[in-house]
Formats: sequence, structure tokens, C-alpha cells
Amino acid sequence: NENQKKLLTIIAKESNRLIELVNSSLDLSKMEAGMMVFHFSPADITPLIHKALEEIEPLAMAKKVHLEVERQERPPIVKMDQEKILQVLRNFIGNAIKFTFEGGAVKIWVRSEGGKLRVSVQDTGPGISKENLTAIFEKFQQDTLASSRHMKGTGLGLAIAKQIITAHGGKVWAESELGQGSSFIFVLPA
Repeated sequence: NENQKKLLTIIAKESNRLIELVNSSLDLSKMEAGMMVFHFSPADITPLIHKALEEIEPLAMAKKVHLEVERQERPPIVKMDQEKILQVLRNFIGNAIKFTFEGGAVKIWVRSEGGKLRVSVQDTGPGISKENLTAIFEKFQQDTLASSRHMKGTGLGLAIAKQIITAHGGKVWAESELGQGSSFIFVLPA
């Protein structure tokens, strides 16, 4: 009946969420142990950004969050594992939308900086406390702002992103001020 269908739908969604959590935990463990296999090849990040935006656009539309990409005419080609960098982009953009207030904006900046590729995802959310700017990249860590406590998450996405960017020889960090939004940035060697 209809009630049973609702319950089965909830069970299926929660089961998928648990599977994703287990897979994320396994991926992070593999990365930390140096056992994750990466497939590096020279690539342009632009198509990956467009793919991530296309996948996440329904979430942005539901929250009336404006998405914008600002890039140089031709960002540098870098050696990357495209699937892993796409995972980082999905995480950064998805988090930015999740923590941006309804009607806000998320802006992705792509540019060459000192011969390296720099990508920044900036949101108009509540911001992150200064003492948590580095801790949020550790596993199972999230900022504990009162305004963001209702947000679901495992605290694994940014830890995985950090491992991926580090494996690429890059750097990752966040910049934020409370009440002013946040920027999540990574730099990859060209």
C-alpha cells in the first residue's frame, strides 16, 4: 500500500546513504594508506567544472542559489586524475550550495597563478569560525556553527578532498569570516 511504499523509499534512501558513507570511509582509508590508485593525464579542468555544475544545478535551483563561473580564457593544463578532481569539485560546490542561504550565490573562480592552476569556490553562507578553518579538513570534523547544526554530513568529504589534492602535489585550504561566507581553494601544479 501507499504507506509501505513511503517506508520502503525511506529505507532505500537511508541504505544508499550508508553505502556512500562506507565507501567514503574505505576510500579515505585507502588514500591514507597510500593504496588508492590514481590515473594521471594532462587535462583542462573546465569540462569537469561544467559537469559538476550540471549535476548539482537542481539543488541550486531548489534553493534559488545563483551559480557563476569566472575563469581566465584558458586555464593551464595540469596532470590530474579527472574522476578524483571531479569528486573534489562536487564536494566543494555541493557544500557551498548546502551552506548558502536561500537566494544566495556560489561563484567558482578558475585561474592561472604562478604557473599553477587555482580553483576557488566561494559561497554566501554563514562562514566558518577561524579556529575550525584547518580542522574541517580532518575526517569526521565539521564546523559547529549554531546556524549550520541542522545540516547533514559525515565530515568525510573535505578530508577526502584534501587527500586527493595532496596526492596531486597540490594544496587545499579554506578562507572565511563569520557572516561573510567561505571560500574553498585548491592549487594544482601545472
